[in-house]
Amino acid sequence: MVARIKSLIPSLGVRLLVPLFLTVGAVLAVHAFVTFRSAEERFLTLMRGEAYRSSGLIRRATHDGMLLNRLDEVQATIERLAEGPEVAVIRVYDREGEIVLSSDRAEIGRQMPMDATPCASCHGLAPGTIPKTEAVEVTRSRDEEVLRQLSVIENEPGCTVGSCHSGDVGEQVLGVLDVEMSMQPLEAALNDARMQLLGTTLALFVVIALVAALVFRRFIRHPIAKLQEGARRIAGGDLSTRIEVEGGHELALLATDFNRMAEDLSRAQQAVDEWSRTLEQKVEERTEELKKAQHQVLHMEKMASLGKLSATVAHELNNPLSGILTYARLVERELGEQAIDESTRQELGRYLALVQQESTRCGAIVKNLLLFARREGGEMAVVDLNEIVDRSLMLVRHHMEMSGVTLQAQLLDGDSMVFAVAGELQQALVALFVNAVEAMKKGGGELRVRLQGDAVQVAIDVEDTGTGIPPDALPHIFEPFFSTKEKESGVGLGLAVVYGIIHRHKGIIGVASEVGRGTTFHIVLPRDSRPREPVVVACEREPRGPGQAA
Repeated sequence: MVARIKSLIPSLGVRLLVPLFLTVGAVLAVHAFVTFRSAEERFLTLMRGEAYRSSGLIRRATHDGMLLNRLDEVQATIERLAEGPEVAVIRVYDREGEIVLSSDRAEIGRQMPMDATPCASCHGLAPGTIPKTEAVEVTRSRDEEVLRQLSVIENEPGCTVGSCHSGDVGEQVLGVLDVEMSMQPLEAALNDARMQLLGTTLALFVVIALVAALVFRRFIRHPIAKLQEGARRIAGGDLSTRIEVEGGHELALLATDFNRMAEDLSRAQQAVDEWSRTLEQKVEERTEELKKAQHQVLHMEKMASLGKLSATVAHELNNPLSGILTYARLVERELGEQAIDESTRQELGRYLALVQQESTRCGAIVKNLLLFARREGGEMAVVDLNEIVDRSLMLVRHHMEMSGVTLQAQLLDGDSMVFAVAGELQQALVALFVNAVEAMKKGGGELRVRLQGDAVQVAIDVEDTGTGIPPDALPHIFEPFFSTKEKESGVGLGLAVVYGIIHRHKGIIGVASEVGRGTTFHIVLPRDSRPREPVVVACEREPRGPGQAA
């Protein structure tokens, strides 16, 4: 029970209703008190009037008897008038304070002191002062509370005619009439009024309390309980909870905001669930992207290192090779001036020609190494990419016809201008076209060249239907001296040179290949010269055709 009471103390109902009930109770109590006091005053006023009227009635009823000095008749009249419960006692005092008449015969002849209330009304006054004719007071008599009406019996002119008062011609007062009205009827009426007022006040308090409690329950407690239940359900994970909104008061607006919050939480939960469901897939995708980026960075670092090494080797070999070629030609010329056997001359000439041929081939290799490693090429300018592709295809057209390769070319529509070195782009495209033709020369095939672009960049696809590139060779095809061709077909510098050219143009180059179906090289070049980190993609894509040898 104590725990129950403690749990109710901090509740909103207790905090609101208890002060309200106390205030209403205090107001009703004050109202009841004021009303009762007002009723008491009205009843007392009515009783004073009744005492005044009763006193007048007694004086009129006893007037003739007292005028004729028939005291027995007056005594009998007083006794009859005092038989009612509302009259406690009736007395008549003479000038000396002696009770001459009384409804209680035992009191007749009793002498009252001059300072007593009935006597003080006349004898307590200063000489020559007119006595007070009426006096009303509430006092106790015979162990009960009474309303005392004192009336002065004045000496009338008619009183001097009779023998009893003939000697009192100069006197103003003959005596005092004392009427005591019982307060019991008044107290009974006041008690009834008090109980009625108390009952009415309690009933009114109960009605107000019930109405306040019902209003609180209907318009405050019930909506708050709905909000609490909704909050508990949402805390338990039920985000579909909604609260019925009734009216336009503050709690209804709060319920509307609560429903909006629940909707937001539900959408957020759905987003989190969706993210959780796809998180593993996204992690795998991001991991794969990171692997590709790492592979590209490693490949770029590797190619940069190879470029530095190639440049160093090329510069170191270029001078000795030039000297060998020069001295071979000098020896050949000197040999023609010497008188030696013709067969020996021819044999030595064949040797010198071989030396010159190999020296020249080595020089070409060194030149390609320099092209691969060179950081800066020719002067870049705005050139027409369609024209560069046309010239490149024209250079390899005879080679395609000899190998039985057909051509399908799709050039750019509209703007075909790019900022580049025309000669280097042509060299790169010719190398790609030659590689594609050589990959198809044994059985023929089709070479497809497609150009696409937008306002920022252009893309070039070179696709063949050749033999394809093995998967283990794809990561290495742009490395110098790596080749999938026969040894006599090349030394593996063509794609390395292509990579260097595309790299210098801030572009990217990628390859997709499938053995037996073909290879596609994909090049993306920016239209302007804004700096951009090149990315080399040497990975497997969905092939568009059979492969090609590097």
